[in-house]
Amino acid sequence: MRQPLQRSLFFALFFFALGILNAQLPTPFWTEDFTDGIPSGWTSVDASNQNVLWTWCSNPFLGDSDPNCSQPWDDALNGQVPFNATTANTGFVVVDSDDPGALSTDHISRLTTTPINCAGKNKVFLTFQTHIGVYELDAEGNAIVRVSTDGVNWTDYTVFPGLTTAERWSENPTIPILDITATAANQGSVLIQWQWTGNYEYMWSVDDIEVYDQDPTPQNDVAISAFFYPAASFSTPASQIESNVFEFEVNLSNNGLNAQTNLVLSTYVKEDGGATLHTQTINIPSLDAGVKDSSFVFPLTFTPDLGPGLYNVGYTLTSDSTDQRPIDNARESNFVVSNNVFAKEDGPEQGYRPSAGGDWAVANYYQMNGGNFDVYKAYQAEFAFSTNEDEIANEDVEAAIYFFKVNDDVAEDFSNFDGTSLFSASLEWLGLASYEAPDSLADNALQQVPILDNNTSLTGVILEPGARYLLAIEYANASGQVFHAFNDDVFYYFPSTFIFNTDWNVNGFGGDINALLRMYIGLLSTTDEQALPDNTLNVFPNPVVETLQLAVEFAEPTDATITIADINGRVITFEDRYGLTSETLQYRLPQLASGTYLARIATAKGTLTKKFVVQK
Repeated sequence: MRQPLQRSLFFALFFFALGILNAQLPTPFWTEDFTDGIPSGWTSVDASNQNVLWTWCSNPFLGDSDPNCSQPWDDALNGQVPFNATTANTGFVVVDSDDPGALSTDHISRLTTTPINCAGKNKVFLTFQTHIGVYELDAEGNAIVRVSTDGVNWTDYTVFPGLTTAERWSENPTIPILDITATAANQGSVLIQWQWTGNYEYMWSVDDIEVYDQDPTPQNDVAISAFFYPAASFSTPASQIESNVFEFEVNLSNNGLNAQTNLVLSTYVKEDGGATLHTQTINIPSLDAGVKDSSFVFPLTFTPDLGPGLYNVGYTLTSDSTDQRPIDNARESNFVVSNNVFAKEDGPEQGYRPSAGGDWAVANYYQMNGGNFDVYKAYQAEFAFSTNEDEIANEDVEAAIYFFKVNDDVAEDFSNFDGTSLFSASLEWLGLASYEAPDSLADNALQQVPILDNNTSLTGVILEPGARYLLAIEYANASGQVFHAFNDDVFYYFPSTFIFNTDWNVNGFGGDINALLRMYIGLLSTTDEQALPDNTLNVFPNPVVETLQLAVEFAEPTDATITIADINGRVITFEDRYGLTSETLQYRLPQLASGTYLARIATAKGTLTKKFVVQK
């Protein structure tokens, strides 16, 4: 079965965008959408004589229930979706390379059209919708289109440039535009062939073939091709979010035939479904046709001072021309300000492990804020994984969790990080946990373990203000076959998820492949070793139904951290307040269940903690 398993890109608005595109593009002079099967006269052969053939599948959702189809690989490990071509639901063609298993020699699967009349066509362009997954042999050089006018001499065209076995999966669908003019122009009998040389790959699907006598590339198609995700983590505790100084940057591409003028590029941060918190705009006089991934940096930064909740960061792009593919003119991602959890992702999507096999580990990088007046501890790790049952059952998995502090002399970009061993000289080992999976564990079920301090063997490792940490999990021996849970919704342009196999790779499986490996933080202590005067903090009403009020009293302006936590010190909400004297602070807490909670104030001179009861 497969090793590192890769991402699937699915655009929810694809059909809408395609409708706009088709309305403004030239009309093809030849098409095939396989509604009635593979057309009469077409040939499907395996030149290796191993019977790995192109077949007609009537619906992508049939999977292996139809021998002519291929499973869509929409399982927890691969995270793909069924073939998403425009007319896939009425039939398409596919080669199932996985079904025969490992072959003694590579299959060479060929699907060839009947002759197409291109006489009188000075230019000929071929486009189609496709999706492929490879494992043994890359797609770039082995999944190709061949064009011939005599069936003997063939010209090869690349369909998936850059798609190697490290990348595995194409977009779903990919829509290549191939200029076959040199071979097909003004020819009365043109054969087109899809050829796949492979061996125990996944599958290759093709549908919605079109041939044009002019370039079908849009005249006007400018895109936000990539954007900088400004948050250090998808989820950051409210007590730590101010350490994230947001910077804004995007890459723009002009995929159309025309230069674009008077582009307006905007960025924003807003509450999810609510108020805009930050916005700025830059003007770009022009962007030439053919420009790819040109970088534009916004001049202003944004320091988030936010309470718990879901937020959006995004970008929009306009120009003088009406864009024929507007789907990529706006990009947006979410980030979360949490009560007490650091996370790089918003849930499990795929499973990965190193292709080299053997013992391995994955780690997430988190940094503490240096500006608060209370002391926190890392007390719990949360993670998820899946397995192939024929290799190891979920309930047989064991793992070790390690908590490391990054040494102060390690560069911000980790360029001088010592990656030669799991217990790197660039790390200080502070905490440990051991894990044994419970019985009847489902794939990607969230698992939690307490982090124990190496020195005290007690739950929780003290976190230093401003310090950097790695939370790691190691799978060894038989458990090295585990697929840890990852998510590809966010691309980090800085070290985020690390992978260890024979050494540490600070770039992991790539900037958008982020491990589900979360760190929970809480108050180090709920007692007051250096107590403030009792009248510094009063809690009312008590019991509380929904709104808690805190009366704060200082003789002179004082900076303080206000924390609401459960009885075990797990943070519910937090804020730093500056220059407090005599004030009453209000906190709406409708989410809290009935029980006993803590209100705590911390200053440079000490702390004061008081209990209150929520009664629903």
